Amino acid sequence: MECHGSSPFPENASKLKIRVLYADTDKMGVVYHGNYFRWFEAGRANYMRLRGTRYSEIEQGGVFLPIVEAHAEYLRPAAYDEVLDVLAWVSDIGRAQLKFSYLISRGGKELVRGYTRHAAVNGEGKPVRLPAGIPEALAGPESASADADGQTL
Repeated sequence: MECHGSSPFPENASKLKIRVLYADTDKMGVVYHGNYFRWFEAGRANYMRLRGTRYSEIEQGGVFLPIVEAHAEYLRPAAYDEVLDVLAWVSDIGRAQLKFSYLISRGGKELVRGYTRHAAVNGEGKPVRLPAGIPEALAGPESASADADGQTL
């Protein structure tokens, strides 16, 4: 599937460019599968930053968002020095959980699709509600005053 026409991601998805380092590849010269989860994390952090919030701010309020489920579907390989687009967006928000979805592509061709599901917990690991304002911020568009550093890794 190509990334144009009927888009597989919402308009408010964030986009981050990643250049594949030699260290990201395995003995066969392709990106090691586990690195896509690092790039999911980079996309997720970028998405949050562009909406005026950061993990560190949520954690300072005593709420943590550990991953409780992760999934990746590998469609095509990526290789050293290629520039990849990492799209990230919130695909589900509940009172005490959220799900981020991801699409990694190169030149309009999908390479990897995936998601991570996060639970909101306190310092003792007990479920809690997401902090006030976070669901609205994450479901909304990019903030005009958002900190857009880190747009390219």
